Amino acid sequence: MPRLGSFDFDEFEKMAKSFKKALDERVIDRFIQDFLLEMAYRAERKIKKRTPVDSGELRRNWRVGRVIRQGSSYVVEIYNNTEYASFVEYGHRNRDKTEWVEGRFMMTISMKQLERELPAYLERRQAELLNQIMNGRGPRR
Repeated sequence: MPRLGSFDFDEFEKMAKSFKKALDERVIDRFIQDFLLEMAYRAERKIKKRTPVDSGELRRNWRVGRVIRQGSSYVVEIYNNTEYASFVEYGHRNRDKTEWVEGRFMMTISMKQLERELPAYLERRQAELLNQIMNGRGPRR
């Protein structure tokens, strides 16, 4: 009878344990929150670059909030509390109300740009996470 060879299940069991660890909800939750925060800060940088500067107040006041889990969704706010931010973003009538001043759409354009780049960022971060799990380390913080 021919011998089929031997198979060492130790490595296979280590890999299975690594995958089980990866499925831990806390690891996935932290990965998602870290990723969303990173993307929010990338968006903030893009928005600031597109924000017109007069006094610099509008550009300085862009902020990123915390990542919050709401049911099965995650939310992170990027906001600007400057009183006239929405007028610069979407446009407005000039002071004497005779002409329309076009919006700069600094947030709208930046977010659309980030949405196009997002799949590549996510793929890279998922590969990093999988590599860390396979090597017995947790996700980076």
